[in-house]
Amino acid sequence: METSSSIIFVTGGVRSGKSSFAESLAIEYARKERGDLYYIATSLNTDAEMQERIERHQQIRKMHKVKWKSMEQSADIGELTGIFSKRDVVLLDCLTLLVNNELFFKDQPQVLIEGKLKKEIVELSRTCRYFILVSNEVTYEPLSDPFVQKYCRILNRLHLFLVQYAKEAYLVESGIVQRKKGEAG
Repeated sequence: METSSSIIFVTGGVRSGKSSFAESLAIEYARKERGDLYYIATSLNTDAEMQERIERHQQIRKMHKVKWKSMEQSADIGELTGIFSKRDVVLLDCLTLLVNNELFFKDQPQVLIEGKLKKEIVELSRTCRYFILVSNEVTYEPLSDPFVQKYCRILNRLHLFLVQYAKEAYLVESGIVQRKKGEAG
């Protein structure tokens, strides 16, 4: 795989601290590169619980006292190609919701989603200095629903692709960050 990849992959369980870690990492790299800091939110505000989560994430970002250029893009992330410069740091939170949105809210065959997302991720990664993607590990428990199994297979194949392609990869569990790929510093 390409060694000059700008992709940094951060994964872990739900509410494990992965978003906070990814945001801190993005801020650190943006300061080093003196580039702009972008946040791509993929969540859809579908209910009160999601609204609360969105607001909590926004408040946490404000606490960092840095300027985030936030954009909402729940699907079709390829539409953002051309917006970023080679000094910018882009954080996408999260791939899990992006796959969900592509599956449930887009009128396209499931078999095309994985290839489409791989292509869009690679294209975006080539337009910025660092492209940090956050995702959830959703298959720690056995799943019986066939549609959920399909969703998890797509997500797992994307995770495998991202880890192979990534410059750095991290697993966050209970707030503990483990570097799985890439050199420190």
